[in-house]
Amino acid sequence: MILNKPYLLSEIKKLTPTVSSFVFSPQDKVSIDFSPGMFAMLQFKGEQLGETVARAFSMANCPPSPEFEFLIALVHGKLTSHLENAKVGDLYYISAPYGQFKFDFSEKNKFLFLAGGTGLAPFISMLRYIKSKGIKADCRLIYSVKYPDEIINKEELEAFGRSIGLKTTVTVTRPQPGDGWSGEKGHVNAEMIKRDAPDCADRISYICGPPAFVKALKDALISLGVNEKSIKAEMWGE
Repeated sequence: MILNKPYLLSEIKKLTPTVSSFVFSPQDKVSIDFSPGMFAMLQFKGEQLGETVARAFSMANCPPSPEFEFLIALVHGKLTSHLENAKVGDLYYISAPYGQFKFDFSEKNKFLFLAGGTGLAPFISMLRYIKSKGIKADCRLIYSVKYPDEIINKEELEAFGRSIGLKTTVTVTRPQPGDGWSGEKGHVNAEMIKRDAPDCADRISYICGPPAFVKALKDALISLGVNEKSIKAEMWGE
């Protein structure tokens, strides 16, 4: 565990029209270990404004690592407003790791990942971990976004299909005329889960996304006969 350790913003990469990857690096280059799925508190001390703002973000990088990568939707909040104008070299503070949304492959090697928006971040960490460790796992991902251009790390998700056998369904909830989207449409529901993961009752299920998304899908899984003890959930705003 680290508390309020100084980190420098080392990389900014725009991933979609609304989401960017922010990588933070410590000056001492000391690695921090954590379980994929956990989160960190990112803090910005605005001395000129006389305030400190902080928010929790899931790590997207693979542990252990000296760096932290967050996939952040720039929604004009107190902290994200600072990040919208952030520059490489800016100073932030991080406390980590936190949370019980941990990837556990000790009992089963069959997993169902249900992600909404930037709720994909902890699953990116889990998938990178599976790949880096050579873990033999049967992973199914159902990922919901509003628009086709909001698919985060599309090429990496496709690469996971080739490298670790990840099977992915992306569904778009707000398709527009002329957007070129020919894939799945609509919100994730019990029918979609039953079709794309018919053996969901035999899998450990992880859900991450906005509160309404998490609640609806937890109820959907239970309606499909999934034991509530096999469901892990983390709620995030968009």
